[in-house]
Amino acid sequence: MQKESKKLNAKAAVFWALSVICMGVIFWFSSRTATESTEQSNVFVQWLESLFGNNEIWVFIVRKSAHCLEFTGLSLLFNCAWYFTKDKKCIWLSVLCASLYAVTDEIHQIFVDGRSCEFRDWAIDTFGALLGAIGFIVLYKIIEAIINKRKAK
Repeated sequence: MQKESKKLNAKAAVFWALSVICMGVIFWFSSRTATESTEQSNVFVQWLESLFGNNEIWVFIVRKSAHCLEFTGLSLLFNCAWYFTKDKKCIWLSVLCASLYAVTDEIHQIFVDGRSCEFRDWAIDTFGALLGAIGFIVLYKIIEAIINKRKAK
């Protein structure tokens, strides 16, 4: 029993560390000035324009998708971290943690040249956190089905 507890603690530590790293990456992206952030986004915008033609909507889609995906990943990591910490799913706690971090991210951007704090971005980040939670549930169900199938053999 104690061996199983140590395995959970080790897995929890790994996922908490990955969560902190993800938060650091999000912080770094948010530390980029508006000009630097635009230059980063333009790589993807230009690729989309080469495929589908010029349209201002690509800038919006790329920038907001980045917000969403950052917090999808963070929520997925939080879900794994909480799961291995408490040995049970903590979906809403994980979404809440990611959403609260999104609030700090938006406040942080007030202090970055050319960036701003926007309710819409927080909402997109929180939507991303919900997607991460859904992704965790799907992965959990798949892994559970695989384990149950192996036990049945």
